[in-house]
Amino acid sequence: MGQEHEADRQPVTYRSSGIDETCKIVAGIYCDHRLEQVRGSERLDYLHVYQPLDAVSFSEMRYGAEVRIAPASARSFFLVQVPVSGHDILRVDGAELPCDARHVSIHGPDSGLGMDWSADCTKFVVRIERTALEQHAATVAGHDAAKALGFLPIAELDSPKVRAWVNTARHMFTELRRTPSLTNEPLVRSDIEQLLMTTALNWLPRSYAAAPRQSCCTVLPRHVRKAQEYLRACAEQPVTVDMLAQHVGVSGRALYDGFRKSLGISPMRYLRDLRMDRVRDDLLNPAGATSVTEIATRWGFFQLGRFAGDYRRRYGESPNETLTRSR
Repeated sequence: MGQEHEADRQPVTYRSSGIDETCKIVAGIYCDHRLEQVRGSERLDYLHVYQPLDAVSFSEMRYGAEVRIAPASARSFFLVQVPVSGHDILRVDGAELPCDARHVSIHGPDSGLGMDWSADCTKFVVRIERTALEQHAATVAGHDAAKALGFLPIAELDSPKVRAWVNTARHMFTELRRTPSLTNEPLVRSDIEQLLMTTALNWLPRSYAAAPRQSCCTVLPRHVRKAQEYLRACAEQPVTVDMLAQHVGVSGRALYDGFRKSLGISPMRYLRDLRMDRVRDDLLNPAGATSVTEIATRWGFFQLGRFAGDYRRRYGESPNETLTRSR
């Protein structure tokens, strides 16, 4: 990766007080659109912190004045918007939907969109490239994601899964701004994007319908056994479906189908369960670490509330109970 491309991924801060200049900046990041200032007496105070990766980009932005935005057709990406302050009125395919700090809006590339931002509206925005998300959905779901992939335009932050996705995305944005050199690491970029796309497909409302589980077979196909061996040996390392498929010499879809038909779960779910077992082994080790947080994060579990719930469902006790019993 050349230095020029690495520099392109560094965080950028834009400021403007002119409507035409602001419109040009935003069009360069998203798409052509019409931008109108609703109250001419207000001073436009546009501020935009932009962090691109590869298939995902983050923004925190405000206009500082009441504006009306009418984007052209944005067919190449999905857009997740979270008002941090103020409010926005969305016009999605002719329907008006109020959006504030209690809601998340999810814009699909095939739907129409208009927005009325209040003067005090600041948003956290995640853009996910359509091709990348659809390919990822096809890889992990094993079916034609282009026909099944779709989200409700509004989701409530009261939903634990939606809130977890937003918190994860904002945490990634914060860490990248704090340590910009992370964007130069391909594995870091890939892990962030894989995590956000997988969780978006599973946590945001009305995502793709997962393929039904098949009955497990007795004899595992060679590529499934080889994948299992790799995952057991490399559970502590960053792993994606694409990397795993390349290692075992099959397509991502073939790998997914093999796991579904043989084990009833996806390769990434197998890896998550394997890492959960490694957490339990460490918790049960009397000579090991004495912090659940330290052990969980070592094995890649950063959403500790969700981890604790999954752990209890899997083992019938909390991580703290396991740790206390082992000591």
